[in-house]
Amino acid sequence: MRLAVVIPAHNEEKNIREVILGVKKYTNNIIIVDDGSKDNTYLMAKEAANDILVLRHKINLGKGATVKTGCEAALKLGAEAIGIMDADGQHLPEDVMKLVEKLEKEDLDIVFGVRAINKKMPVLTFLGNRFLTKMSNLLSGLSLADTQSGLKVFRASVYQKIAWQASDYSLETEIIIRTSKKKLKYSQLPIQTIYKDAYKGMNVLDGIKYFFNLLKQKFL
Repeated sequence: MRLAVVIPAHNEEKNIREVILGVKKYTNNIIIVDDGSKDNTYLMAKEAANDILVLRHKINLGKGATVKTGCEAALKLGAEAIGIMDADGQHLPEDVMKLVEKLEKEDLDIVFGVRAINKKMPVLTFLGNRFLTKMSNLLSGLSLADTQSGLKVFRASVYQKIAWQASDYSLETEIIIRTSKKKLKYSQLPIQTIYKDAYKGMNVLDGIKYFFNLLKQKFL
């Protein structure tokens, strides 16, 4: 199965090289999308390897828009499976391959990574994640342990079925709801999570937007 790994990046000059070299141990089909970074993320990515695709948004459009740019590029390159992982080094490249293996072996449409609880995750963030996960499962009818995880792998053939409209973190919401509505075959797999810096992810405002987008996707 030809895998393309999409990595959305915003102000990740400290981590992007290490992430790219880690993924290259398993595949050269890497698509970096720099989302209007104000540091040297784009240049660092270009310098890290000359056989990967590095794209750039001139302005910051948000994670949802950035991942969509990467996925659409992956389709044009003939990918059969698309993996999405973060650029801050919190995901291990070998975990992406574990998800791909499960996708193939069990003939699934999509596999979600489930993060281990980490002491560096702020209590408020942890509680917010638990609340949103419960609400996502309730409204979607799925049974996922971590609906905010940024690591997932899906078949390119189902991309149009899960394609999201959200430009921000709410892409996770739409993927989950569409997975349910389209009755896709899904599963999940525990992954390791490494927080090198202060926790980066959804803040309270993002969480509120996520919740209301979840309601919109469910009932509209």
